[in-house]
Formats: sequence, structure tokens, C-alpha cells
Amino acid sequence: MAQKLPEIKKRKDGYYEMKVTVAPYVRKSIYGDTPAEVRRKAKELLIEATRFDISNVKKMTVATYMTYWLMEVKKPEVKPGTFDRIEQSLNYQIFPAIGHIQINSLTAGDVQHMINSIAAEKSYSTAKKAYDNLNACMKLGVQRGEILKNPVEGVRLPSSKKKAKKDIAAYTPEEVAAIVEEAKRTYSNGTPVYRYGYLIILILNTGMREGEPLYLKWKDVDLEKRRIYICGDVAEVKNREPNAKSKYICIEQDTPKTNRSVRYIPLNNNAIDALEQLHKIIKDDKRVIASKNHTIPSPRKIYRTMESILRNCGITGKTNLVHALRHTFATTLIHSGVDIKAVSEILGHEDVSTTLKIYHHVIEEHKHSAVMKLDDLY
Repeated sequence: MAQKLPEIKKRKDGYYEMKVTVAPYVRKSIYGDTPAEVRRKAKELLIEATRFDISNVKKMTVATYMTYWLMEVKKPEVKPGTFDRIEQSLNYQIFPAIGHIQINSLTAGDVQHMINSIAAEKSYSTAKKAYDNLNACMKLGVQRGEILKNPVEGVRLPSSKKKAKKDIAAYTPEEVAAIVEEAKRTYSNGTPVYRYGYLIILILNTGMREGEPLYLKWKDVDLEKRRIYICGDVAEVKNREPNAKSKYICIEQDTPKTNRSVRYIPLNNNAIDALEQLHKIIKDDKRVIASKNHTIPSPRKIYRTMESILRNCGITGKTNLVHALRHTFATTLIHSGVDIKAVSEILGHEDVSTTLKIYHHVIEEHKHSAVMKLDDLY
């Protein structure tokens, strides 16, 4: 039987408090802005308190067992952003559907019904994430001898609806010219309109991922050799600090997205000029990109900068606004005849097959124009 939650009391400082027994002779106080927040935190704490007792698995529900798997197995081995995504899959897809079922009573039929429902209501990719997470947990449980069988083995994913591949979301040369001009715009007194305007130009000329320039330090910039070294990135993840005022925080990650993510990127004149202008505007001797308080800016601020630039340029109908700069960089190199392996290494892809897959249509177009050049030879 679930533990009955104790009374919630309002403190003099305006916060609400509940004292919960998490183990014999061990009580913890939980605080929140509202009673609902305190109750939610209390339930989460009680789940965490029980997850350490894995000796009686057969009485555990799917929610309890998978919470144990999430915290004890996955958390130590994945990045915070990946952890957030797994937790979201569990809380919003798996637990509402099958979280109440005892772990050894879970059937392939239960899982199949859940997967079919998610695919119908959400998307194939959301259903596949739930399938992969549940399968990984159950498979490990069988290997450890903690559960009897893996019901996911008898489940089939619905066929993914193959949509026609869309053209890569890249900006046209006319749009690029307008974006660059707007990003450089200043007020009548010479003050830049956009604090991060030259960052947009830097991404456009280097193809960095959105979080990579936010990690960049001046020690990673070698103007003499005309290159920058990409050693990590910045991610915005859920803030798990008690009584945190902000829901998300920015963290630096020095572990690469892929083995090829740690790399150097050659700098053209546009990129060097952008870096020099950023140094004048940002006025930080350590970080290339920093807030006015010399902290890591949120990726959302960069997105809003791009949003404002496009709005003032009259450019509409675009998605993945900042990431499209990376696509523009890559497609420009491919159209210019740069070797695809060199493009792949600059972008930091795991291998050239990733680049070929993403830029398939651009490469096909380039192949066609290349063959047409034979008309001029014969």
C-alpha cells in the first residue's frame, strides 16, 4: 500500500513544507511554493527511497523498477540532456500506460497496445523511444536475473510512415546577404543592435552546432593558424537543484557528441572578422560568447536573436532557424565542389555516411551539374 503523505504546513517565509519518512528513523523536509508542488516532490522522493531495495522485484511496478533503472543504471552513463529525454519518455509515455502493472505481470500484449497507442497519438519516433527504453530496461533485468522475461521481445514496432524527403533547410544566397547585413546593423551611435549578431555570422562561416560556439574559449581560437578548436558544447537541461528558481540551466559538456566532434575548423576572413567583432562587443577575455554578467548565455537567446534578424529581414516560413545556418554552410561547400569527406570532418559527423545521408539531395544535384559540364568538353 502506498504511504499516506503527511500534513503540509505553511512556513513563515511563505513556503510550504512536508516532513516525509524515507527510511526507519530518517525524515526529510520537502519545500515548495504550493501544496501541489510539495506533494509531487514527496511522491518522487518516496519512489527514490524505495528504488534502492531491489531485493523484492516481483512486487515492484513497472514505474518503480524503471525509476530504479533510470537513476542507478542510465544516469551515471549518459549526458544530462540524454537523461532528460529518457526521463520524459518514461514519465509521459510509459508510466501512464503500464507504470501501474507489476513487473513480472507485464505482457507483450500490454506493451504492444502501449506502442500502438503512442504511434497513433504522437509519432513513430516517440513510440520507438518508448520501445527502446523499455526494451533496454527489461533486457538488463533478465540478464541480472531480477525479472523473469522480457515482454518487449514479442512486440513489433508499427511501420514508420516514410515521408518524402524534404530539401535541406538552408538559406538562399539572397537571404544570407540580408541576414549578414542585418546582423551587423548598429544604432546611430554605433552600438550594435544585436549582442550576438556576429555569432550568427560566425556559425554561417564555420558550420558549428548550436551549442558549440557557446562553449568556445579564446584559448581555443588560433588566429595565426586561422582555425578554431571545438572541444565541447553547451546544453540546456532540467534544473534538479532543490527549490530552484529556474526550470532549466545551461551546462558545459566536454564530452563530444561523436568521436569526430572534437576537431578544428579552418577560419575564412568572414569568420575572423566575426571573432574580432565579438571580442569588442562581448568584452570577455575568457569566453568567446558570454552574457553581460559573463555567464553562459542560454541557447534560447541565440535563437531569439536569429528570430529577430529574420523578422527584420522579412524572411518567413523557416524552421530550425539557427541550425539552418549549419545546413547553409554545408550545402555551400558541397555546391562549391569541396570533397564530401572534408565537409564531413569539418561538420564533426561520426563518419562520411552520415553526411551523405543528410545531404543526399544536395549531392544528387551536384552530381547532375558535374556531369553536365562534360557538354563543354566534348
